[in-house]
Amino acid sequence: MRFVMKLRMFIDNNVELVLSNGDIVKGILAEVNCSYVIVRTAGVIGYDGEEEVLIRTRLIDYVRVI
Repeated sequence: MRFVMKLRMFIDNNVELVLSNGDIVKGILAEVNCSYVIVRTAGVIGYDGEEEVLIRTRLIDYVRVI
């Protein structure tokens, strides 16, 4: 739970999330909930423009604020 509370301090900041499967998601942290976070990415492979990506918090290994 502390992890979620700390993440809430960085809403609207650029972040880089490293997931347990090795994927990296970069973008602006839009929303933080107990079970998920939403990151607004500038570009996602296969999509044009800005996309919001929902990521389960249990899948996050590491968060870096850029």
